[in-house]
Amino acid sequence: MATPPVRPARLFPPGSTPIYRIIHIDNLATLIARGHIHAPNHVPADGLPWRGIHAKETQEDRGRKPVPCGPGGVINDYVGFYFGPRSVMLNRIRTGWNVEQIDQSEIIYLAVSAQAVTQTGLGVVFTDRHSLARVAAFYDTLARLANVDMTTCNATIWKNTDQFPDRQEKKQAEFLVHRALPWSLVGQVGVANAEAMARVNEVLAGSLHRPPVSVETTWYY
Repeated sequence: MATPPVRPARLFPPGSTPIYRIIHIDNLATLIARGHIHAPNHVPADGLPWRGIHAKETQEDRGRKPVPCGPGGVINDYVGFYFGPRSVMLNRIRTGWNVEQIDQSEIIYLAVSAQAVTQTGLGVVFTDRHSLARVAAFYDTLARLANVDMTTCNATIWKNTDQFPDRQEKKQAEFLVHRALPWSLVGQVGVANAEAMARVNEVLAGSLHRPPVSVETTWYY
């Protein structure tokens, strides 16, 4: 049976492909100060605070996995986004499954248009499933986006079944931006509740670029 999709980002032109990155709300001020979201291998040595939310073992694996097209390098040379919200990673964070358990309201979404990224000339690569999956296919042109199962990426149910044995991998298809993505490309910030929205808007008051902030309950568990 088909699973219901979550509502995609609303604020992008028709034909756009929204991509999503989650960060801890405490990191927003650092991100704005830097002016970019940096890949793990390219974070500036500026001493600014950053609270990691991802599994250490996974990051180590991403530091070893080569990217076979586009600018090359390894996955940690890229800023990773998903093609849909309500990610497997967010579920791990809220449950503490092999990562630090964090309340969902502390996690915010940065939504970007994939087309806007490529129009800047930034190097991009994307996959048809989790980039660490053994059979993951890598692409470096948006002409191949049809190879990504967008229905599964935006599904609320992603547990593997006999009928859908690789649904969890496909839910985690990734859009990878080489080295760094400018803060100015973020088109929407999604939050869990009104309190988080107030916190984000307070930080954004000091930013020249102020993307709209919205409560997106369907992006959370």
